[in-house]
Order: sequence, then structure tokens, then C-alpha cells
Amino acid sequence: MRKNILFKALLGLVFGFLISCDNTTDDPINQNKTTTPNNNSGGGGTTITGPRILSKTTGNGATVEEFITNAGILDKGIFTDASTPNSFFTGTATYTANKISKIKFVGSNGAGYDFDISYDTNGRISGTTSNLLTGTILTGKSDFFYTYDSAGKITKIIEKKKMGAGGIIPSVYSQFTENTLTYTGDNITKVVSVMGATDNSGNPQPGGSLATTFNFTNYDSKINPYTTLPKTFFLVYSLIHPANFYRLSSNNVGNLSFAYPAPAPSISVDMAYQYDTQNYPISSQNQTGKYIYKAL
Repeated sequence: MRKNILFKALLGLVFGFLISCDNTTDDPINQNKTTTPNNNSGGGGTTITGPRILSKTTGNGATVEEFITNAGILDKGIFTDASTPNSFFTGTATYTANKISKIKFVGSNGAGYDFDISYDTNGRISGTTSNLLTGTILTGKSDFFYTYDSAGKITKIIEKKKMGAGGIIPSVYSQFTENTLTYTGDNITKVVSVMGATDNSGNPQPGGSLATTFNFTNYDSKINPYTTLPKTFFLVYSLIHPANFYRLSSNNVGNLSFAYPAPAPSISVDMAYQYDTQNYPISSQNQTGKYIYKAL
């Protein structure tokens, strides 16, 4: 299973905005780097008072995440992987009838995921499939199944996996990941992610499973900047890295607390923000991290 790989990636991706970043390297994500110290601009010095979209986040002056948009439509998200120097994780979206129908995520090492997304008549995600790739070589396939509550919120996502090697994928399932989501209002407060083995039909087998609990608490009442971008993009991103499910919440998380399977240590980080007059966060409380927007 991918637990050790995911643990490193989780540390790198979710905390990229919280830690010191190397801003001495001339890498692609920094080509549009801005040093403008304004608090709610699109990076060009003009104050935004109306609709906006998140353009990038920075940490200690270096770009941590960048979102490439065209006329308010997200084309690509680029994430710095702080667990590996000069490494990025890039997601490219494809649209059908104004909805994201495909997302391809690729890391700097060539490994990635190719997702296909389908919707029901109510516009909710009804199913997702993905191919796990190493370069151009197929190493796994996954089917995702969604459960909704009466309010239309996703409460459970089950991934059933077929893992192979050298492009040869068996016809039966062998692994699963089950994410169970808990809400308070429109904020996700807890995700329990369980990984383990299945029988050939994809039914979890008793014993041997690994559970990780992600707690997202102490939300503020302001606008989560990630909600200015498509929710589907961050939902799929969170299928790879469940530590990021809080990006689907309406407000801004105040504490991230993760309990990983032993012997990995538990992690707890407090978050605090400064806001503009439109109730958008513009920086971390100590101003080492910043949110930069584009006007719509």
C-alpha cells in the first residue's frame, strides 16, 4: 500500500503554507512571483472590492500554490511538495458542459493520477475512476463510490483498487480506502481514513487495516479562499491527500490535528489569519504566509 509515500506527501503538501520555503531557487512555480505587499490584490497593486478568485498562496515570499485561471475558469493547480526539494504536484482540469470531467495530477517524479468524474441529474458527483500512473506505465486502477446525506453533503467515499505492475492490472480488487466525513454546518470537522485489503469483490477484509483521523476545528466565520475555485478540483485532490478535505469547507480552519497509525507521530497546528474588509483572509497572523487573489 501507499501509506508511507502518502505520509511524506501529506506532510509536504498540507503544511507547505505553514513552513519556511526555499525562495532562492528559480523554479517554474515562481515565474509569476510577486513581492507586492498589498493585502487583497491580484498581485498587481490594485485593491479588489468585488468578486475574486484565489491566484496563489505564498510562504516567506516564495510561491507555495499557484492556480492558473482563464476568465474565472480554473485550468491548472500547482502545489509545492515541501517534503522533496524543487518538487511540484500539478493538477490539470478538463471540462465538459461547464463541469470538470477529468483531472490529471502529476508529480515531478512522473508519478500521477488520471481521474474521470461523472455526475447525476442533480449535478452531484455520482462516481469517479482513476488510473495510477508511473510515467506512462499503468500501475493501478480505482473506482470511487459516494454516499450523501439528506442535505446533499458527501458523508462517505469508498475507493476500491486494482493494483498491478508493468502495465498489467488484474480484473479483481485488492485494496480499499474509506473516507468518512463529519460536518458542523458547512464545515468538515473530521475525516476518518481507513486503508486495508479487500476480497476480489472489493469487500474490506477483517484485520490489518490502517486508520488515520484528520480533525479540522476552530473555524472562523470568514470566507474560505479555496471556495472561489471549483469544489470538484479540491475534492479529487483530497482523494489523494485526505489531509486537505478542509479546503471544501465554507470557512477557514483554525486547527489541524492528525492522528496517523503508529509509529508515525500525531500532528497539531494552529492557524490564524488577517482579513480584508470583504472578509477574505489575506495572510497568516504573523504575515509569513499570504493569499493573493485575481479580480473577476
